[in-house]
Amino acid sequence: MEIIVFGMISGCIILFGALGFSMTLKAEGFINVAHGQMLLLGAYLALAFSSFGLGMVFSTLLVMVCCGFIGVLIYRFLYSPVKNRGILVLLFTSVGVAYAINGIVGALAGKRVMAYDLPPVRALRIDDVPIMTIYELMIVGFALVAAIAVHLFLTATWVGKSIRAVADNFDLARVRGFDPRRTSDYVWFIASALAGVAGVFSGIIGSLHLGMGWQQIIIILAATVLGGLGSIYGVMLASVLLGIGMEIGITILPSNYRTGVAFLIIIAILFLRPEGLQSLWAPRGGARI
Repeated sequence: MEIIVFGMISGCIILFGALGFSMTLKAEGFINVAHGQMLLLGAYLALAFSSFGLGMVFSTLLVMVCCGFIGVLIYRFLYSPVKNRGILVLLFTSVGVAYAINGIVGALAGKRVMAYDLPPVRALRIDDVPIMTIYELMIVGFALVAAIAVHLFLTATWVGKSIRAVADNFDLARVRGFDPRRTSDYVWFIASALAGVAGVFSGIIGSLHLGMGWQQIIIILAATVLGGLGSIYGVMLASVLLGIGMEIGITILPSNYRTGVAFLIIIAILFLRPEGLQSLWAPRGGARI
């Protein structure tokens, strides 16, 4: 039970990062390597905010806003000017942005491993069996709310429909009256805000270190591929499956094989479902981004 529960918690954290990564990949058409460093930035921003006496909930909300605006600024000043030069230029630009963010955070926060100063709490119990702490319950609850909110946002709002339209057909969306520039701003704000939250939650259940962004981007990419490019439901399901699968895997293998377990799961599922998990419901019109 503990393995399944902690796997679900890990999957919820992956979900936050993978949803944003999938949105930018579908809307902009390139792999944003720097997305993982937004998790790093969010984690350390929350540490800075909490040092001023702000509670973790309020700090997390501030992280969402700050990371969202930083993501938009990075897009406007670094990605947008080279957007017409091809995918490879965008890819290598994102690598440079990733190293820049990592270096700036390291220069300001130092290289030592850090942790949030959270008050100790007792684990919630069912039949006298410890299940999860209130912090972990908060992560699961926040993930459920975020998943529903993203779905409703993309399917029931004008901004969400514009994001989907621009992602599917840029020229046709512009003819239909959608503003691609403003839509891109929305995509980068939401994706970066979700990544920042993923970083905070990673710090809550673990520790803060300069390598966390590089570690998470690999798993986020894995969840995006496994779920099916552009499928919000596929990414959600893939994130939870990867989280549980990795936790089960490290009960047999050493913990440093955690990422390897994730890719073994991908290989096994893609062997049966080459289009990813989205193929399970695609014939019934599964929503995409």
